[in-house]
Amino acid sequence: MGSRKAKARAARADDVDIEAELRRFLSDRPVWPSYAEFVAAGQRGLRELVTRHGGARYWARRVGVEWVERRPGYAPRWTPERVGSELEAFLAGREVWPSRTEFEAAGLNLLREAVNRLGGVEVWAARFGLPRPNNSAGSTRIWDERRLERAVGPLVRRLGRWPTKREFTEAGLASAQSAMYRYGGVERWRKRFGVASVPRNGRVPNRRVWTDERIASELRAYCAGRTEWPGQREFIRDGKGRLYKAASLHGGIGRWQKRLRLRPPRRTHPAAAGRP
Repeated sequence: MGSRKAKARAARADDVDIEAELRRFLSDRPVWPSYAEFVAAGQRGLRELVTRHGGARYWARRVGVEWVERRPGYAPRWTPERVGSELEAFLAGREVWPSRTEFEAAGLNLLREAVNRLGGVEVWAARFGLPRPNNSAGSTRIWDERRLERAVGPLVRRLGRWPTKREFTEAGLASAQSAMYRYGGVERWRKRFGVASVPRNGRVPNRRVWTDERIASELRAYCAGRTEWPGQREFIRDGKGRLYKAASLHGGIGRWQKRLRLRPPRRTHPAAAGRP
């Protein structure tokens, strides 16, 4: 009988020591660490005591940290709390929801997958108050000059030159490149960042040079009789896609609208297009 009481007292003493050590180790951790994290922190002995005295789940509950179910070879389970915590760190200082490429570049593929499973991008972007760029060409809803400069600047500085269309797309900035046409044109932004274009290898195809005079002449002929600037689809439909691109690159569409004194095109909601 006395032996059992002695063992019980010893077990209680061990529990007190284990709890004190755990509270020190877990003071800044909201989630129970993996075995590997205990070992990496030099706490293998503490972790083995935990196993012998009730197990990890018991001690996580006792010291008040979140228990995360783990299986050998699998990452910790993703919870909304964990997603929110990791997003808060990753999104700090951003004004636009990051692209898939940006998640991958940061080594956060699993976080991105968890975002998609636990509510989706729209829910999490709204929670952090970040607009979600539509990366299809032509989408310019979220962009202004300040956002363009802050979004494109890191890519330009990393490359040391002006990015190609493919590099814009891979960086999740296709819509930013498209928006530049509405804010002075790509050439203006390239000069603003003070970088050179991508050097061309080999012979450059023989093309007619687009000058301001040629653009103005062709635009006046095409827009004769109009009071409203044609939309991009109209240019393409009428075989004037190159003219539209030239106007975009040489000063931007807004510049040419003003020069020809034409109103911007009215935007029609797709759902309303077929209404009587």
